[in-house]
Amino acid sequence: MCEKKRYVVDITATYGVKDRPGPLQQCRISNLSASGASVRVPDTENLKSGAVLVMDIAIPDTIMHVSTEAEIMWVRQRFSKLMCGLRFKSMLRFKSMLSQGMIEMLTQADAQVGEPSRQDASSPALPA
Repeated sequence: MCEKKRYVVDITATYGVKDRPGPLQQCRISNLSASGASVRVPDTENLKSGAVLVMDIAIPDTIMHVSTEAEIMWVRQRFSKLMCGLRFKSMLRFKSMLSQGMIEMLTQADAQVGEPSRQDASSPALPA
């Protein structure tokens, strides 16, 4: 079975709920792989499993960003924030834009980098 690396990161992103009008909100990505992520969103959000987020992920120390859609797989309350496990929907496009090598570069640029952890590709993203 092929394993995919997950990285503990602290990256800013913006998101909006697909087909729901309103301003984009800010979130923090705390765990990232080529197939999904864990994000922290304000607890004032009303997000449910199955909802689709339109995301814009800033690449630290560059002017680059990656835009993608992600499906919410789970939502958990954690103190004053909501944690959401996401699976990127546009996998082929996202993988071509954010390859494993780019994720490794991204985590090296991030001052909050932790050691990469390995998790089975079928496991949902877990909060850090």
